[in-house]
Amino acid sequence: MPIEIRQVSGYEELERWVAVRNEVVPDDPDTVELKVLLRASQDGRLDLIAYDDEEVVAIGRLSGGPITQRSTHPYVEVMVPERHRGRGAGTALLRAFSDQLRPLGKEGVQVEARSDDAYSLGYLERRGFVETDRWTQLVLDLGAHDARDPELPDGVELAWLSERPDLLGPMFTLARETGRDETGSFHSWQVYELGDPRIRLDLTAIAAADDEVTGYATFLELADGRTGCHRVLTVGSNGDDQGLGAALIGAQIGAAKRAGVEALFAWARPWQHQGLYESLGYEARAVGIDFQGPLQ
Repeated sequence: MPIEIRQVSGYEELERWVAVRNEVVPDDPDTVELKVLLRASQDGRLDLIAYDDEEVVAIGRLSGGPITQRSTHPYVEVMVPERHRGRGAGTALLRAFSDQLRPLGKEGVQVEARSDDAYSLGYLERRGFVETDRWTQLVLDLGAHDARDPELPDGVELAWLSERPDLLGPMFTLARETGRDETGSFHSWQVYELGDPRIRLDLTAIAAADDEVTGYATFLELADGRTGCHRVLTVGSNGDDQGLGAALIGAQIGAAKRAGVEALFAWARPWQHQGLYESLGYEARAVGIDFQGPLQ
Protein backbone atom coordinates (compact mmCIF):
# COMPACT_ATOMS: atom_id res chain seq x y z
CA MET A 1 0.00 0.00 0.00
CA PRO A 2 1.19 3.57 -0.66
CA ILE A 3 2.19 5.82 2.22
CA GLU A 4 -0.82 7.73 3.55
CA ILE A 5 -0.29 11.24 4.90
CA ARG A 6 -2.84 12.61 7.39
CA GLN A 7 -3.13 15.78 9.39
CA VAL A 8 -2.84 15.00 13.09
CA SER A 9 -6.31 14.85 14.61
CA GLY A 10 -7.19 14.27 18.23
CA TYR A 11 -5.16 13.74 21.38
CA GLU A 12 -4.43 10.05 20.76
CA GLU A 13 -2.91 10.73 17.34
CA LEU A 14 -0.91 13.63 18.79
CA GLU A 15 0.50 11.19 21.36
CA ARG A 16 1.63 8.93 18.50
CA TRP A 17 3.21 11.93 16.76
CA VAL A 18 5.18 12.90 19.88
CA ALA A 19 6.26 9.29 20.52
CA VAL A 20 7.79 8.99 17.04
CA ARG A 21 9.62 12.31 17.33
CA ASN A 22 11.04 11.39 20.73
CA GLU A 23 12.22 8.05 19.35
CA VAL A 24 14.21 9.83 16.63
CA VAL A 25 15.66 12.60 18.85
CA PRO A 26 15.57 11.30 22.44
CA ASP A 27 18.03 14.02 23.51
CA ASP A 28 15.61 16.79 22.48
CA PRO A 29 12.19 15.41 23.47
CA ASP A 30 8.78 17.02 23.02
CA THR A 31 5.68 16.78 25.19
CA VAL A 32 2.07 16.42 24.19
CA GLU A 33 1.18 19.40 26.40
CA LEU A 34 3.56 21.67 24.48
CA LYS A 35 2.18 20.52 21.14
CA VAL A 36 -1.37 21.23 22.27
CA LEU A 37 -0.31 24.76 23.26
CA LEU A 38 1.54 25.46 20.02
CA ARG A 39 -1.25 24.07 17.83
CA ALA A 40 -3.67 26.43 19.55
CA SER A 41 -1.45 29.49 19.30
CA GLN A 42 0.32 29.27 15.91
CA ASP A 43 -1.53 30.24 12.75
CA GLY A 44 -0.45 28.21 9.77
CA ARG A 45 1.04 25.34 11.77
CA LEU A 46 0.66 21.94 10.16
CA ASP A 47 1.38 18.60 11.89
CA LEU A 48 1.40 15.55 9.64
CA ILE A 49 1.68 11.84 10.36
CA ALA A 50 2.58 9.12 7.85
CA TYR A 51 0.96 5.68 7.87
CA ASP A 52 1.89 2.51 6.05
CA ASP A 53 -0.99 0.03 6.37
CA GLU A 54 -2.13 1.82 9.58
CA GLU A 55 1.37 1.67 11.10
CA VAL A 56 2.89 5.07 11.98
CA VAL A 57 6.18 5.28 10.07
CA ALA A 58 7.09 9.00 10.16
CA ILE A 59 5.97 12.42 11.34
CA GLY A 60 6.45 15.98 10.21
CA ARG A 61 5.55 19.55 11.07
CA LEU A 62 5.45 22.92 9.40
CA SER A 63 6.12 25.70 11.90
CA GLY A 64 3.44 28.36 12.14
CA GLY A 65 3.31 31.98 13.19
CA PRO A 66 4.69 35.26 11.79
CA ILE A 67 8.20 33.90 11.14
CA THR A 68 6.87 31.20 8.81
CA GLN A 69 4.55 33.65 7.10
CA ARG A 70 7.44 35.99 6.25
CA SER A 71 10.04 33.37 5.32
CA THR A 72 10.73 32.28 1.74
CA HIS A 73 11.92 28.94 3.17
CA PRO A 74 9.71 27.99 6.15
CA TYR A 75 11.04 25.45 8.65
CA VAL A 76 9.73 21.93 8.33
CA GLU A 77 10.66 18.93 10.43
CA VAL A 78 10.55 15.41 9.00
CA MET A 79 11.38 12.50 11.32
CA VAL A 80 11.58 8.86 10.20
CA PRO A 81 12.74 6.16 12.65
CA GLU A 82 15.64 4.12 11.27
CA ARG A 83 13.57 0.94 11.08
CA HIS A 84 11.12 2.66 8.70
CA ARG A 85 13.60 4.31 6.35
CA GLY A 86 13.58 3.47 2.67
CA ARG A 87 9.79 3.15 2.46
CA GLY A 88 9.16 6.61 0.99
CA ALA A 89 7.59 8.15 4.09
CA GLY A 90 10.02 11.07 4.32
CA THR A 91 9.60 11.89 0.64
CA ALA A 92 5.82 11.74 0.95
CA LEU A 93 5.91 14.18 3.87
CA LEU A 94 8.19 16.65 2.04
CA ARG A 95 5.87 16.54 -0.97
CA ALA A 96 2.85 17.15 1.25
CA PHE A 97 4.49 20.21 2.81
CA SER A 98 5.56 21.44 -0.63
CA ASP A 99 2.00 21.13 -1.90
CA GLN A 100 0.89 23.24 1.05
CA LEU A 101 3.56 25.92 0.53
CA ARG A 102 3.64 26.22 -3.26
CA PRO A 103 0.33 28.14 -3.53
CA LEU A 104 1.67 30.57 -0.88
CA GLY A 105 4.58 31.53 -3.14
CA LYS A 106 7.26 29.92 -0.99
CA GLU A 107 10.57 29.09 -2.70
CA GLY A 108 11.61 26.11 -0.60
CA VAL A 109 11.97 24.75 2.92
CA GLN A 110 14.49 24.71 5.75
CA VAL A 111 15.23 21.38 7.46
CA GLU A 112 17.71 19.99 9.96
CA ALA A 113 19.83 16.83 10.14
CA ARG A 114 22.50 15.55 12.53
CA SER A 115 26.11 15.48 11.32
CA ASP A 116 26.44 11.75 12.13
CA ASP A 117 23.31 10.80 10.17
CA ALA A 118 24.87 9.90 6.81
CA TYR A 119 21.57 8.57 5.47
CA SER A 120 19.73 11.88 5.93
CA LEU A 121 22.68 13.99 4.77
CA GLY A 122 22.91 12.03 1.55
CA TYR A 123 19.15 12.20 1.03
CA LEU A 124 19.12 15.99 1.35
CA GLU A 125 22.18 16.58 -0.83
CA ARG A 126 20.70 14.46 -3.64
CA ARG A 127 17.63 16.70 -3.61
CA GLY A 128 19.46 20.00 -3.88
CA PHE A 129 19.65 21.02 -0.21
CA VAL A 130 22.62 23.11 0.91
CA GLU A 131 24.01 23.75 4.39
CA THR A 132 23.20 27.15 5.93
CA ASP A 133 24.12 26.84 9.62
CA ARG A 134 25.49 24.53 12.34
CA TRP A 135 24.62 23.98 15.99
CA THR A 136 26.72 22.11 18.55
CA GLN A 137 25.15 20.27 21.48
CA LEU A 138 27.23 20.87 24.63
CA VAL A 139 26.82 18.72 27.75
CA LEU A 140 27.84 19.16 31.40
CA ASP A 141 27.83 16.40 34.05
CA LEU A 142 26.83 18.19 37.25
CA GLY A 143 27.93 15.29 39.42
CA ALA A 144 31.54 15.90 38.43
CA HIS A 145 31.30 19.69 38.37
CA ASP A 146 32.01 22.10 41.21
CA ALA A 147 29.57 24.99 40.85
CA ARG A 148 30.92 28.46 41.63
CA ASP A 149 29.12 31.67 42.48
CA PRO A 150 28.83 33.80 39.32
CA GLU A 151 30.61 37.13 39.06
CA LEU A 152 28.21 39.80 37.85
CA PRO A 153 29.32 43.11 36.34
CA ASP A 154 29.13 46.16 38.61
CA GLY A 155 25.61 47.51 38.99
CA VAL A 156 23.96 44.31 37.71
CA GLU A 157 21.79 42.08 39.89
CA LEU A 158 20.67 38.49 39.35
CA ALA A 159 16.96 37.63 39.55
CA TRP A 160 14.84 34.56 38.85
CA LEU A 161 11.74 34.95 36.70
CA SER A 162 9.58 33.17 39.28
CA GLU A 163 10.42 35.98 41.72
CA ARG A 164 10.38 38.88 39.25
CA PRO A 165 7.54 38.39 36.73
CA ASP A 166 7.45 42.19 36.46
CA LEU A 167 10.60 41.92 34.33
CA LEU A 168 8.79 40.18 31.48
CA GLY A 169 8.26 43.47 29.67
CA PRO A 170 11.95 44.47 29.86
CA MET A 171 12.89 40.94 28.76
CA PHE A 172 10.77 41.39 25.64
CA THR A 173 12.39 44.77 25.02
CA LEU A 174 15.83 43.14 25.12
CA ALA A 175 14.65 40.32 22.85
CA ARG A 176 13.58 42.87 20.25
CA GLU A 177 16.79 44.90 20.56
CA THR A 178 18.99 41.82 20.10
CA GLY A 179 16.95 40.28 17.28
CA ARG A 180 15.90 37.36 19.46
CA ASP A 181 12.23 38.19 18.87
CA GLU A 182 10.95 37.82 15.33
CA THR A 183 7.26 37.74 16.16
CA GLY A 184 6.71 41.45 16.78
CA SER A 185 4.15 40.61 19.45
CA PHE A 186 4.62 40.44 23.22
CA HIS A 187 2.04 37.66 23.47
CA SER A 188 3.60 35.60 20.66
CA TRP A 189 7.06 36.06 22.16
CA GLN A 190 5.81 34.82 25.54
CA VAL A 191 4.31 31.70 23.97
CA TYR A 192 7.43 30.96 21.92
CA GLU A 193 9.99 31.80 24.61
CA LEU A 194 8.22 30.72 27.80
CA GLY A 195 5.13 28.74 26.79
CA ASP A 196 6.77 25.33 26.92
CA PRO A 197 5.33 23.60 30.03
CA ARG A 198 8.81 22.25 30.76
CA ILE A 199 10.23 25.76 31.34
CA ARG A 200 11.42 26.24 34.93
CA LEU A 201 10.68 29.85 35.85
CA ASP A 202 12.62 29.40 39.10
CA LEU A 203 15.71 28.49 37.05
CA THR A 204 15.26 31.13 34.35
CA ALA A 205 17.94 33.70 35.20
CA ILE A 206 17.67 37.44 34.54
CA ALA A 207 20.38 40.11 34.77
CA ALA A 208 18.91 43.51 35.62
CA ALA A 209 20.29 46.99 36.24
CA ASP A 210 17.74 49.48 37.63
CA ASP A 211 14.86 47.34 36.31
CA GLU A 212 16.40 47.28 32.83
CA VAL A 213 17.08 43.73 31.67
CA THR A 214 20.56 43.34 30.23
CA GLY A 215 20.44 39.59 29.72
CA TYR A 216 18.43 36.45 30.39
CA ALA A 217 18.77 32.68 30.11
CA THR A 218 15.72 30.41 30.02
CA PHE A 219 15.83 26.90 31.47
CA LEU A 220 13.95 23.80 30.40
CA GLU A 221 13.63 20.58 32.43
CA LEU A 222 13.25 17.31 30.55
CA ALA A 223 10.67 14.69 31.44
CA ASP A 224 13.15 12.53 33.37
CA GLY A 225 13.50 15.32 35.96
CA ARG A 226 17.28 14.81 35.98
CA THR A 227 18.28 16.66 32.81
CA GLY A 228 18.07 20.37 32.12
CA CYS A 229 18.58 22.51 29.04
CA HIS A 230 19.73 26.10 28.66
CA ARG A 231 17.12 26.87 26.05
CA VAL A 232 17.96 30.50 25.26
CA LEU A 233 20.80 32.83 26.23
CA THR A 234 20.33 36.48 25.30
CA VAL A 235 22.55 39.36 26.34
CA GLY A 236 22.78 43.02 25.37
CA SER A 237 25.36 44.33 22.91
CA ASN A 238 28.12 44.59 25.54
CA GLY A 239 27.04 41.66 27.69
CA ASP A 240 29.55 39.07 26.50
CA ASP A 241 32.42 41.52 26.91
CA GLN A 242 31.37 41.96 30.55
CA GLY A 243 31.08 38.24 31.19
CA LEU A 244 27.32 38.56 31.59
CA GLY A 245 26.51 35.44 29.58
CA ALA A 246 28.91 33.34 31.66
CA ALA A 247 27.42 34.77 34.86
CA LEU A 248 23.86 33.85 33.82
CA ILE A 249 24.79 30.29 32.83
CA GLY A 250 26.95 29.94 35.95
CA ALA A 251 24.02 30.96 38.13
CA GLN A 252 21.82 28.36 36.43
CA ILE A 253 24.46 25.65 36.90
CA GLY A 254 24.58 26.24 40.65
CA ALA A 255 20.81 26.49 41.06
CA ALA A 256 20.18 23.41 38.92
CA LYS A 257 22.64 21.33 40.92
CA ARG A 258 20.99 22.40 44.18
CA ALA A 259 17.62 21.44 42.67
CA GLY A 260 18.82 17.89 42.00
CA VAL A 261 19.45 18.17 38.25
CA GLU A 262 22.23 15.77 37.20
CA ALA A 263 23.14 16.92 33.69
CA LEU A 264 22.77 20.06 31.58
CA PHE A 265 23.00 20.67 27.86
CA ALA A 266 22.70 23.52 25.40
CA TRP A 267 22.70 24.03 21.63
CA ALA A 268 25.06 26.77 20.44
CA ARG A 269 26.57 27.95 17.18
CA PRO A 270 30.36 27.67 16.90
CA TRP A 271 30.50 31.46 16.51
CA GLN A 272 27.87 32.25 19.14
CA HIS A 273 28.13 31.09 22.77
CA GLN A 274 29.87 27.76 22.10
CA GLY A 275 33.15 29.04 23.50
CA LEU A 276 31.32 30.42 26.53
CA TYR A 277 29.84 27.02 27.40
CA GLU A 278 33.15 25.26 26.83
CA SER A 279 34.88 27.73 29.17
CA LEU A 280 32.45 26.58 31.88
CA GLY A 281 33.29 22.90 31.38
CA TYR A 282 30.72 21.82 28.77
CA GLU A 283 31.81 19.25 26.18
CA ALA A 284 30.64 18.93 22.58
CA ARG A 285 28.40 15.91 22.05
CA ALA A 286 26.56 16.28 18.71
CA VAL A 287 26.18 18.67 15.77
CA GLY A 288 22.95 19.70 14.06
CA ILE A 289 23.08 21.12 10.52
CA ASP A 290 20.49 23.46 9.00
CA PHE A 291 19.75 23.05 5.29
CA GLN A 292 17.73 24.98 2.72
CA GLY A 293 16.36 23.35 -0.38
CA PRO A 294 13.69 23.53 -3.07
CA LEU A 295 10.11 22.44 -2.78
CA GLN A 296 9.73 18.79 -3.71
